[in-house]
Amino acid sequence: MNTKLAFGLTTLMCLGLSSAIEAQTAIPAPQKHSLALPATATPASGQPAPSIECVITFGPSVPISALAFSPDGNLLAVGGYQDVSLWDLANAALSKRVGVGQIGDFVHALAFSKDGRSLVVAEGTAYGAGAVRILDIETGQVTVTFQEPKDVVYSLALSPDGNLLAAGGADALVHIWSMDEKKLVGTIEDHGGWVLGVSFSPDGKFLATASADTTSQVWEVGTWKSVKKLQQADTVHGSAFSADGTLLALAVGGPNDRAIRIRRPTDAAQIRAMDLSLVTPLDAIWAPKGNRIYVPCDDNTLKVYNGADGGLIASLSGHGDWVYSAAVNPDETRFASGSRDGTVKLWNAADHKLLATLVQLAPRTDEWLIITAQGYLATSSSGALQWKTANVTAPPETLTSLFQNPELVQKSIAGEQISPPALP
Repeated sequence: MNTKLAFGLTTLMCLGLSSAIEAQTAIPAPQKHSLALPATATPASGQPAPSIECVITFGPSVPISALAFSPDGNLLAVGGYQDVSLWDLANAALSKRVGVGQIGDFVHALAFSKDGRSLVVAEGTAYGAGAVRILDIETGQVTVTFQEPKDVVYSLALSPDGNLLAAGGADALVHIWSMDEKKLVGTIEDHGGWVLGVSFSPDGKFLATASADTTSQVWEVGTWKSVKKLQQADTVHGSAFSADGTLLALAVGGPNDRAIRIRRPTDAAQIRAMDLSLVTPLDAIWAPKGNRIYVPCDDNTLKVYNGADGGLIASLSGHGDWVYSAAVNPDETRFASGSRDGTVKLWNAADHKLLATLVQLAPRTDEWLIITAQGYLATSSSGALQWKTANVTAPPETLTSLFQNPELVQKSIAGEQISPPALP
């Protein structure tokens, strides 16, 4: 069935195309956007409760379709257009942009090397050229560009020991390279459609792939022979192994089925299913140690499920458009979501409360802003701020001074409880 996907000013007609690909083919809209975020404050004595909104003008926004935490959890890599932004979470700031002038298109997937010194980037545009590149974090420069594949690349995974890199894309192939020797060691050719997801089992013995051909397949690492084919009713947007490797979560979405399906990779048995009704799951990320499954969705939410019983733990709203990507930090204390609206949100894994929203104020620039749920902010450009108020007598410059507090932003990102400011 042809699925019509609208990308702002562009509409593409694709056969069996996963909606997760919208982010990678979207052209940034020419207009700027305003993001209204609530800011809270304690009213002055005897005064009515104030209403304060911080309005951030930014854009053109680039959909956030790739996120990755560094192994130490201090950096969050955010895929953009022709570069990757590295956010320093400990210091609440945009640290640097890497791959500038060397990444040629939209970034679709990211993976840090095991030592955290390198970042693997998948890029390209639908029906155009693509590439897999390795960047040096310190210099920000590309050190390796693999000769394969030639088409757009949508998915990446590093083996648990960091020695193998797998990538899938629009050519329906999966390429596997040795990270030590930087050479191709295997190619999987059995899929009949775009490969939208790849993931290694925790013990490194198997590789799971997800495809627009409506299958997920499990492969033996080294021989690259198919162990099991898991047929679905629609496009498989992503796949993820459970922490013990005994189960596989599949994000299935399209006109025939929309669900997270938990299957056993050894015999293809379906253990449970989480039906999403009219909502399309765009990926599935199983937490590396626990039972939580993080699911970015096309209803502007990130959903959190219990993989053990299939229960919905949380449905997190706040993004202004489809949520394309998610990532969990290594100690599972925080997770992040990225949206078509151009924003990244950091969440507390313990209570699912919003810690902060990260915004690159313009693509391919170093202008940025981080704002907490209370309205405290850190920014490279306070000129991007406007205030909408009611029952507030303080002038805008006073509000900017009151809420611009990088130290409290750092504390919020670290998960500390912070209180709203008191109005003068």
